[in-house]
Amino acid sequence: MKRSIVLVFVLIAFGGILFFTNLGGWDLWHPDEPRYAQIAKEMLQGGRWIIPHLNSEVYTDKPPLFFWLIAAASKGLGELNETAARLPSAVFALFTIMLTFFLGKRLFSEEGGFFAALILATNGEFFWLARRASIDVTLTFFTTSAIFLFFIGFREQKSKQLFYVMAYCAMAVGVLTKLQVGVIVPFLVVTGYFILQREARFFKDLSHLPGLVLFTIILGGWLYWAYLSGGVDYLWGLLYHKTASTFFDTTSHPRPLYYYFVNFPADFLPWSVFLPSALIYGFSSKSNRRGFIFVFFWFLIIFIFFSLAKAKRELYLLPLYPAASLMVGYLWDEFSTDAERKMGKLIAIPLSVLTGVLVLIAVSLPIAAWWKGSVYLEHPWEISLISGLILGAGGALCYVSYYYHRRDLPFYVMVAVTFAFGLYATMRIFPEIDKYKSARPFSQSIISVMRPPDQLAIYRFEGAEFNYYTGINPIKKVYDKEELKTFLASHQRVFCILKEKHYAKLEKDIAPQSSIIIRGKVGHRPLVLISNREI
Repeated sequence: MKRSIVLVFVLIAFGGILFFTNLGGWDLWHPDEPRYAQIAKEMLQGGRWIIPHLNSEVYTDKPPLFFWLIAAASKGLGELNETAARLPSAVFALFTIMLTFFLGKRLFSEEGGFFAALILATNGEFFWLARRASIDVTLTFFTTSAIFLFFIGFREQKSKQLFYVMAYCAMAVGVLTKLQVGVIVPFLVVTGYFILQREARFFKDLSHLPGLVLFTIILGGWLYWAYLSGGVDYLWGLLYHKTASTFFDTTSHPRPLYYYFVNFPADFLPWSVFLPSALIYGFSSKSNRRGFIFVFFWFLIIFIFFSLAKAKRELYLLPLYPAASLMVGYLWDEFSTDAERKMGKLIAIPLSVLTGVLVLIAVSLPIAAWWKGSVYLEHPWEISLISGLILGAGGALCYVSYYYHRRDLPFYVMVAVTFAFGLYATMRIFPEIDKYKSARPFSQSIISVMRPPDQLAIYRFEGAEFNYYTGINPIKKVYDKEELKTFLASHQRVFCILKEKHYAKLEKDIAPQSSIIIRGKVGHRPLVLISNREI
């Protein structure tokens, strides 16, 4: 028990430093961060808490819970800023690694849970999203909670009704976080696994009833208030048009079937190189086989589900990251007690691959700094050299430590390397990239030339980052050439933000009515601000 308490405090300190250090050290970056912060801002300013609004229009893409969390964080901090927008993600990331520890402890061992929690905290995608205003980390906490509670409730017969009630509550809050996926993920994992194990008594158990009733009350109450506020059209847009329909057909983020096969290994680095070994060992070992099958099924069914969807983004896979971390954590736990070194190749081969990859990255970083570094960074040589030193020396040290007596030493070296690089990224790299990614400078230029009652429009893109950083709400949305010409023909002075490529196509048609006032760039998008009057 004392050891568990120590490990919990270590994880809290580790995750707290990794996720919260310099959390507001750079601006909110397109596309998701300024959009979600702007929705929370409009909740605070307009008092419309049931139905989210963006640019003073009903926002049907997501339910309100995550925006409530940002608004609550801003109340606690005294203002809505970058830290407040990212705070919910950091908090729920910390909760998720703790949950992974306790689940790993139940399935495998205390050390296995500890390893899995550190793996989850230090893989590239989870670390990145834990420090962004991203809904998916919060969603992952609730889906993981539901899976954990159902699984433990089935094992703990004395308290199973309480566990089931909490599981259904977690699913309900998951729906309030990101709609159907909050139910689909735990439903596929839990029901699929118990069907696979032929555990019919899980489905026949009347202990589910109180949880189902509470689940219905929570969601029914929210849907009722949403219906009163927005009517059938809002519910249809929220529950089908913007969500369920994108599984079968989408114009947003369409990707091929194999998309995640290519991207997941890169996103789960550095630990993805150990995943094949974890699968080989997990299926060949007789110890903790039931627990391994559970987490493998969790990983597989969610991977297949999201691969079949038409719309794909790397962050959609986040609910399976705890399962992947548990599998690799189980491998390292078993290796750390492998006194006879029977598992040597299962660790040595991926460790060699990882060392080679890290050294290659370290060597290539100065080349990248020479080629494109100045586009993104103010001090490309300094950052490339220090990053290369951390990754290259860390990778080599990780491999050398494999030959020391302590079997878990390479694991802790790799955790230290990722921890050091993560902190360096948050203190130096991300703040420097900000000049390239942020919409704040272009927004400040817009504000400097506009005066009441000037009007601002955006041509053919969302532009929530300009709502947030200019403070202008609403910004008129213009979608075609004729509408733009009509807007520019206004008797008052008006401005419009366009992508440079769109302006190049329209210049001949709108040139008599407008001229370029400002040129700028936000990320990879060259932009222009045009006006129908000279400044």
